[in-house]
Amino acid sequence: RLAGDLLDLSRVDAGRLRVEREDVPLDEVAAVLVEEVRPLAEVTSHTIELEADADVWALADEERVLQVARALVSNALVHTPAGSHVTVAVRRAGDRALLEVRDDGPGIAPEHLDRIFDRFYRVDGTQASGSGLGLAIARELAQRMEGSVGVETRPGQTVFTLQLPAEEAPVAAPQPAA
Repeated sequence: RLAGDLLDLSRVDAGRLRVEREDVPLDEVAAVLVEEVRPLAEVTSHTIELEADADVWALADEERVLQVARALVSNALVHTPAGSHVTVAVRRAGDRALLEVRDDGPGIAPEHLDRIFDRFYRVDGTQASGSGLGLAIARELAQRMEGSVGVETRPGQTVFTLQLPAEEAPVAAPQPAA
């Protein structure tokens, strides 16, 4: 994982990481993500569920949205105790499309909040830590898509939110009469 994170980081820094601008169905991306990580959640004794409003579209890069969402879900699975519950939620708020990752873990201590998006920063503790790059890359990718990644936390809950420019659902082209 570290090698992949460092490769992504070097591409971001060199300006070589391509970010497309296309209509992305966030509800579908979230459904794919939840099914993709469900086996890992089961192995780590977590439960994972999807709460997605239909027809939430973002103007973004679908591959990069999935990459950011994977980082947020991985973070929740790694930094919460076995038995914790993780929810991936999708909704629209005004001109923003939101993908939230909520967990019912212990929360993040206030002294770490200002630094969790810094490169190579890892919160010390009993839980496993990764390379310290996942959240930094997630934030940079979100910014390249004219979005953001933020966090709200309190004891018993942490919510990471990917905000992207919302897009209206594409209108299907009329089908020719047979």
